[in-house]
Amino acid sequence: VVVVMAQRAGPSTGLPTYTAQGDLHFVLHAGQGEFPRLIVAPGDAIEAYIWAGRALNLAWKYQIPSIIMSDKTLSESLYSFDGYVDEEAKEEPLMLWSGNERYKRYLQTDSGISPLAFPPQKGQAIKTDSYMHDQQGITSEDPGVTREMSEKRQKKGQSLAREIEEYETVKVYGQASSNRALLFWGSNKGVCLEAAERLGLRAVQVLVLSPFPKRRLIEALQGVERLLAVECNAAGQLADLAACYGIKVDDRILKYDGRPFSLEDLLKSLGGAGI
Repeated sequence: VVVVMAQRAGPSTGLPTYTAQGDLHFVLHAGQGEFPRLIVAPGDAIEAYIWAGRALNLAWKYQIPSIIMSDKTLSESLYSFDGYVDEEAKEEPLMLWSGNERYKRYLQTDSGISPLAFPPQKGQAIKTDSYMHDQQGITSEDPGVTREMSEKRQKKGQSLAREIEEYETVKVYGQASSNRALLFWGSNKGVCLEAAERLGLRAVQVLVLSPFPKRRLIEALQGVERLLAVECNAAGQLADLAACYGIKVDDRILKYDGRPFSLEDLLKSLGGAGI
């Protein structure tokens, strides 16, 4: 399944017609238990176009939820761009049941991905179960089966993380040699790029938030002595996430009044931080 999360200011009804980036913590942890998910955060129309296709492909291939993080600003603004072809786009082959053996919906494999079969299949039961289950989909509370299925989901997550390494999950803009950098995600892309150009800063965009691209982000931040996260929320949720992977953000430039950053807003805030 592919879910588009178009954020607005909350909680509850909040400001349904204004923008925010306050749902990252929620999306990272929504659901019971531990299971892999893909979370992407495009920053403009081209990236939304590209990553929507990739998210759909990977959701089918890995049989996981793919979540596209958007917000009021990105989802309702008007954009134009020249016709674009994603050179890296590919139709992911599905792992389908061969038909040569008894069908097991949750078959253990090296990748953690089980073969798919679609009913009707003569002589075969295709069973899915939200309760803990064995490889055939039969309900089980056995501790060994519970451990086996948990490890299977972990393997699937590891396979997804390896494939995500093939994509450009972190982008660097602005003055690449600067030792001061803006860290951002989603629709703050345009204003961060313009501020970085004016002030001679490096601008680092995180496009994929789960699996988190730790290695690529560390590489993008080589030589940075002061890192400022720019976000439209009150906590600095990307900064929190980066900290979980040992990446320290020095300053959090935050806006949480339901309006996106204007260039003037951001330059003023950066000035207040001594940039």
